[in-house]
Amino acid sequence: MASPAEADLPPRPSISMRTMPMAGLLVDVHGLEELSPFATRITCLWLHHQRLGNKERMADVAARCVAAWNERSRKSKAKGSPERGLIALTFDQRNHGTRLVSDRGNESWNKGNETHAQDMFGIMAGAVVDQGVLM
Repeated sequence: MASPAEADLPPRPSISMRTMPMAGLLVDVHGLEELSPFATRITCLWLHHQRLGNKERMADVAARCVAAWNERSRKSKAKGSPERGLIALTFDQRNHGTRLVSDRGNESWNKGNETHAQDMFGIMAGAVVDQGVLM
């Protein structure tokens, strides 16, 4: 179901998505099939989901970013600019989505999670480590 913000947007562009294992994580790569064989550089846009979300929640943003970039690139190519491709990548943060090990670990103190601070620190610090390894 679309969020209120998504309801005001045009339909999501059709962009390829392939889930690939990378460094022990499942990473969704958006736009790989749309890359031009003539691209001289490729930019990787890493999209992180919000708290209590998962990588699938970022698919709409990924598709819109890649589609907008590809449209802009088509116009630039006509002007003779070198080609740069864009792919968008998403993965589940620790204790989210495919990496969920404890529902309670994502709750707040008000919802009975006595280790909320440690859990949030672990998720945030872990995101930095995971992102560094993937890059």
